[in-house]
Amino acid sequence: MPLVPQPLPSPLGQASVPPKHQCSPPSPCMIRLSEIGKCYHAFPRGTFRSRFAPPAVPRSVLNHVDAHPFFWSWTMKAGPNAGKLFAVPTVPTSCPKDSPKAVMWIVSIFHAFKSQLNPQALDQATGRVLPAYIKLYQNNMLMHLRAQLAHLRAGKPSPSAAPPHAAPRSAVPKTPQSPPDVIAELQKEVAALRAEVQALWLLHEASVVPPLSPRTAPTVVPPHPPSPSAASSMSIVQEGVAHPDHQWLQAVIDNKYCPPTFKHIDSSMVPTYPLIIPEDVQQVLQVIYEADVRFVGFDSNGDLCVAIRSPAELIVAAVVVQAGALLPPPPTY
Repeated sequence: MPLVPQPLPSPLGQASVPPKHQCSPPSPCMIRLSEIGKCYHAFPRGTFRSRFAPPAVPRSVLNHVDAHPFFWSWTMKAGPNAGKLFAVPTVPTSCPKDSPKAVMWIVSIFHAFKSQLNPQALDQATGRVLPAYIKLYQNNMLMHLRAQLAHLRAGKPSPSAAPPHAAPRSAVPKTPQSPPDVIAELQKEVAALRAEVQALWLLHEASVVPPLSPRTAPTVVPPHPPSPSAASSMSIVQEGVAHPDHQWLQAVIDNKYCPPTFKHIDSSMVPTYPLIIPEDVQQVLQVIYEADVRFVGFDSNGDLCVAIRSPAELIVAAVVVQAGALLPPPPTY
């Protein structure tokens, strides 16, 4: 009787690797109870109407599955293990109405899976999913749940990872990254706009401040004006007679932001129109028109001066005249 040849041992004492499982494209794989959840199996070609993939499992569902694993009992009826009870892992496809929400969520995934099946995976008489396809779904869904649980456990810190009285690590400050060029340009524009708004606010505040005290404020109009002379004859007030060229002055006096120091100006007063405010003028009112600016003040003789230029340190207030108001005459050189 010829002897049956024995297979040669693997080199270097290595165990022979079993061949990798290949799923059959036309028909579902036959999965034993002892192999459920150990290997992924592909569904046969043409099983789905559209692509189906199990979704990400919420943390609450994973915590429930971790605390209450899904399995069903299998009792051996014959053989050396007759009467012995085995726990077979599974994934529920139906549940009572009073089941936990985590179980209902998993069952809803099975219904979503069933809605994507083609007629070849359904029983033509009852419309139920064929058992072979249910086993494939439970096997792959079980592997999906285990992968999600492994990811959840990897994210949790282990209690034995650090000593019980170890000092917490100090957070290493991160170097702030420089903002992009666009953000830097926007920050510059915001800073410029903020400066303009602050300047306008200070200008508005300066227009409503009360007059200076007698100790610090210089005498704008002398209590006893000097006798008329050739230089001051132009500023003589003609009571009750308003010069037609000086109607612009009334709009300045009637402005609600005109300081009290300049309220005594009469529209019949005849001002002078120099190019620059004279040196003996100590307080200046800035009058802002729609397209021009004028500076108004009194010199040491009490004459009203209206110029188009003035030193900035002499300006004590500013008023904005409404649009359409008359402009003062041009300066005389």
